[in-house]
Amino acid sequence: MRNYLFFLFLLTTITGFAQNKIEWSNDYRLSKDDFQAKAPDNGSFQSASGSFYVEYEIGGMNLITSRNLNKNVTCFFQKDASYIEDGDAASTEKIIRYQQLLFDLYELQARNLRKKFFEERKIILTKGPAQLREEVASEHIKLVSKVESETNQGSELQKTKEWEKWVKNELEALADFCKTCKPNKKKRK
Repeated sequence: MRNYLFFLFLLTTITGFAQNKIEWSNDYRLSKDDFQAKAPDNGSFQSASGSFYVEYEIGGMNLITSRNLNKNVTCFFQKDASYIEDGDAASTEKIIRYQQLLFDLYELQARNLRKKFFEERKIILTKGPAQLREEVASEHIKLVSKVESETNQGSELQKTKEWEKWVKNELEALADFCKTCKPNKKKRK
């Protein structure tokens, strides 16, 4: 009986945790309902904070038997760690649009990491994936900082639209590195 209760508790915990995450998808757009954390009282201006991250699982037989590691890198939005303050509809829409842009930038980071893992397999096998992850993360931080600066954290709609278009083009250029895609084999020299 005790094992059954433990298993039920574990299953409930895992299921609850999974319901708090949204995996990036080209078809899914963030909505106000996805921001479930309590927003701080910032006074007179509306704010939001999205919790985005890229995770990977690489090792063991999977690393040895599979050339395609795309499925091992995932981009998530954490609902219970993200908030949006109440505000008028136009401001809320602008903020959510910016948060979606950030989510797309994180998927771009995931695709760049998948590409690195594909192209630099020797490094993964000899030194592990951390070095490649750090390289991609460093470039990602610079890119997000530039986007934040140029869009004034999403308040400049025209610049946000320009970045949305740029990210869409970059994601399409890295289409072979979506989570469910299979990259073309490298040609040997």
